[in-house]
Amino acid sequence: MEPARNKQHIAVITDTEDDMSYLLKSAVSLAKMISGEIQVLSVKKPTQVIGKGNQLSAMRSINQNYILTDKRIKNLVLPIMEKYDVSINYTSTFGNIKSEIERYLNVNKPDILVLGRRKSKAFNTADDRIINFVLGIFEGTVLIVSPNKGLEPGKKIGIGSLNCSKAAFATSFTEDLFFNANSSLKSFNLLENSDLEQGIGNVLGRKTINYVFDRSENTVKKLPDYLTKSKIDLLFMERRKREKISLSKPLNTYDIVRNSDINLLIIGKSQTYYNNNLKIA
Repeated sequence: MEPARNKQHIAVITDTEDDMSYLLKSAVSLAKMISGEIQVLSVKKPTQVIGKGNQLSAMRSINQNYILTDKRIKNLVLPIMEKYDVSINYTSTFGNIKSEIERYLNVNKPDILVLGRRKSKAFNTADDRIINFVLGIFEGTVLIVSPNKGLEPGKKIGIGSLNCSKAAFATSFTEDLFFNANSSLKSFNLLENSDLEQGIGNVLGRKTINYVFDRSENTVKKLPDYLTKSKIDLLFMERRKREKISLSKPLNTYDIVRNSDINLLIIGKSQTYYNNNLKIA
């Protein structure tokens, strides 16, 4: 049996250095709040660096780019390590992105993954596909970071939840996160029929304001506005089976949330079958 780890193992996974800065800052912010340690995995497809040529030139290109990538990552990581006084290990690799991520997860077994969304709002982007893939194979917590409003180290955060059960807060680090909240927790509930009342509640001893809405297409569309006006920086969500949506409702709740500038913290175990998973991206 493996010995228990005292710190949460936080893994930042990216396929480009362009989003490294905001991902690292968010990972550092999370690590500071919950006593975590950070490792970065940068993975690229060989086709991103190989031009036309024979096998020897292809291998030479990969080796050269490996050295250059390692140097670029180092130049991005070191200033953040020095500024925030945190240790960050990093590694880079070339290969099939999904295969390399799965191999990394099997070997390193992180507790929390940090993934990013770039500024494109388009559906079915490369980011979307990687996020959905990770949610399908990884059972731990996933932090999906907004490129515009990532977490800032040392700053208190507004914490909310969307249709979460009590089980969503039963993590080893939830209380640490709550300690860093800048206000009462805000619980948003979109429900068909429920006895849940709007008002003041309590989650793990923390004052919680419950907002209850009738589920409707109009309410779902306005959800990002509600979250923004409530100053939510981090939104708890659970991984559940995809809800049945009628054909008259082309977008479900999560499709709307993923296009907001809210950082999403996905809690809970997943099945290994993609079509049964909650797909955030």
